[in-house]
This record gives sequence, structure tokens and C-alpha cells, in this order.
Amino acid sequence: MINIEEFINRFPAQTDLKDSETFRKIEYQAQKLQENELHPLDLQLAESPISTYSAVLSVKLAKSRFALKRIKKNIHITFLFAIYKEIERMSFSHESPLGEDCVNEKIRQIQWLISGSPNVSWDLLIIDDGCPEGSGNKAQEIANKSPFRDQIKVLFLQEAIASNSPHVGNLTTTADSQKGGAILYGLRYTTALKRKNNIALYTDADLSSHLGMSGLLVEPLVNQGKSLAIGSRREKTCFTLRSEFRNNRGKLFIYLRRRLLHPINYISDEQCGFKAFNVLFLENFLEDVLETKFSFDVELLLRTELKKPNSIAQVPIAWMDSDEASTTKDLEPYIPMLNRMIDFYEHYLPKHPEAEDFKSFIQGLTDDRWDRLIHNIPEAIKAWDPVEDVQFNQVSTEQLKQCFD
Repeated sequence: MINIEEFINRFPAQTDLKDSETFRKIEYQAQKLQENELHPLDLQLAESPISTYSAVLSVKLAKSRFALKRIKKNIHITFLFAIYKEIERMSFSHESPLGEDCVNEKIRQIQWLISGSPNVSWDLLIIDDGCPEGSGNKAQEIANKSPFRDQIKVLFLQEAIASNSPHVGNLTTTADSQKGGAILYGLRYTTALKRKNNIALYTDADLSSHLGMSGLLVEPLVNQGKSLAIGSRREKTCFTLRSEFRNNRGKLFIYLRRRLLHPINYISDEQCGFKAFNVLFLENFLEDVLETKFSFDVELLLRTELKKPNSIAQVPIAWMDSDEASTTKDLEPYIPMLNRMIDFYEHYLPKHPEAEDFKSFIQGLTDDRWDRLIHNIPEAIKAWDPVEDVQFNQVSTEQLKQCFD
């Protein structure tokens, strides 16, 4: 039995997403772990008050590599992410204070993961979401210099729209895409290739989710017959490094979303940018989607649940906030996202009294009211555990309205 305090002390107390050497140290420790040690370590770290992101990540990475090794048939993983105003994030840290060298680092993380699994192959799709600053061109320059250049493809959403590609859905302009349109384009592009045993895994441009954890998403798709596997920052053995304010704001969003979309109430973290699909499931699945902006994840979850109930796996992960360089930070898309929840409710589900009540409340939100609400979130929601109490609905619209005062 590993002493949990000694184990935690093997790792740096602080982790910087811009410091790849730290990730290498964490990966080195992960490779030293034995498979029979991982479950007890996971549980002990979840209970420990001194647990750190680095220690938890090492266990997740080790579990991921063993999970991939348990898959005996040949599989192909297509990794994809969208870029928009990401030139600084793609730069080296000495070139920009926000530099994460994210493209090369993602490639390195993928290679680390599959190095012990010769039956796993991969490719990487990077989709320029109509970036006015040339993020796609920067990504192409990086790809051209990579020893894995033949496995990397940069797609441009604008070019696809201009050429009337069938993979862009109903998009007529990149202005109607905020991440969602680009990811959907990448998923349709991947599906059309009809590779055998293909998994499509999409993530964010930043390094918040270490791609070495991808085996945790792949295993339930291959070995358990799941259609979709999602990384969760709220399950018992996860570790999330983010501010209390962002955590509580996330709880509020989940609470409001659950009042509208009851079939996916068991989902505890719909927005995490770390999800994987069985590509076979995606055939004819992405037609007529409503959302091409930030709420696209929620629609995909709802459509999956309605098409094939209980086929979504929630996987606890280690996650670190990269908000400093976030391109969505200034957009504050929460009111539009909540209104999209209304659209999904009205389009996919029958009318429900609770949903109708919360629909009216959300429709009455203004920027000022939302600002006052997120800075006066009811204590009951702050104290609520979305994983443990799926049925929680103790805060009424009238109580929420009092937060405006």
C-alpha cells in the first residue's frame, strides 16, 4: 500500500500548463505505477485534503495507458480541436506569456499514451473556425515541421463553406460558428472517411485536459459498447483546478439546464471539452443539429440519450483551468447558451410544467440580471453536489429572482 502523503510529495505542488517539463515528470511517475495500485490510489486521493492536480493526473494517466492496453483489436483515434485566435497559445512560452506550444504538446501527449499500444493508430485534425488572425496558417506551419506531419491535417471552415462542403451542415458563414460549427465539421469529415474501428475525440485548444487520459474515454466505447464518453470534472475521483466562483457559476448553469432537459439530468458536466464518440454511431447522427455555437455539446448529449439511452459514459478526469488565455472569456456566452437550452427543450422534448416555469425565468434574464445572479448564487446551489443529488430542485424561480435585488 502506497503512503498517500509520500505519493503526493513526489509531485510538484504547482503545475503550469506552459511547462511541458512538469508534464514529463508526471508522466514518468505514471509509468512507474502498477495497475493494481491505481484504484486504491484514486480513492485515497479523492479523500485526501492535500491532494494535488499533479498526483491525480499521474493516476489518471496510468489508468489510461492500462485501459488502452486492454483493448486487443486494432483501433484508430482521430483527435480534433478548433482554433480561433489561438496564435499565442500555439507559440512557445518564450515567445508569448500565454504560450503553451499546444499543438506540439498535444502530439507529444498522444505519442506518450499510445507508445505501449501498437494496435492503436491516430491522426489529428485542427479546424480553423474562421479565425481573422490566421490561426489555421500558424497551425499548418507547426504541422509542416512536425515529424508526424503525415498524421496532421489542418481544415479551414471558411474554405469548406465556400466550396459547399456537405460536412458543414447548414452553415453559410463562419460568423454562425463559435467552436461548435468547427467541431461538427471535423466530426462529419471524420465520419465520411469510414475508417474501421474509428474513435473521434474532440478537445479544447488549450492543455486543460491532458490527452494522455484519452484511454479512459476510449475504453468504454470499445469494450462497453458506449456511444459517447465524456470527461467529467465533478465525479468523485476527478480533480479540478479552478476558482470557486467558476465552480459555483458552473453549478448554477447545471441547475438551470436540468430544469429544462430532464433526460440528461444525470450528466454532471456537460461543458467539459474532452469527449469521444464511436464514429460508427455518428453516421446519420449529425444531420439537422440546431446548435453550432458553445452549446453544441449539450445538444449532442441530449440527442445521444434520446437515440440510445444509457450509452453515455462519464469519466472522472484531472483538469486544470486555462482561463487566462481563453478566447471565450470576454464573450460571456451564458445567456445565449441558456436560451439554446430552451430551444433544445422545445425541439426535442414534450412540454413540462417545471420546464415552462424556468423557460420564462431564463427568457427574462438580461446581462445585468445575470451578473447579479452569478454574484448572489443561492447558498443551496453552492452547497449542492450535482453528482450525488441528481434530483435536487429545491431552488424556485421566485427564489432566484430574489438574487436580483
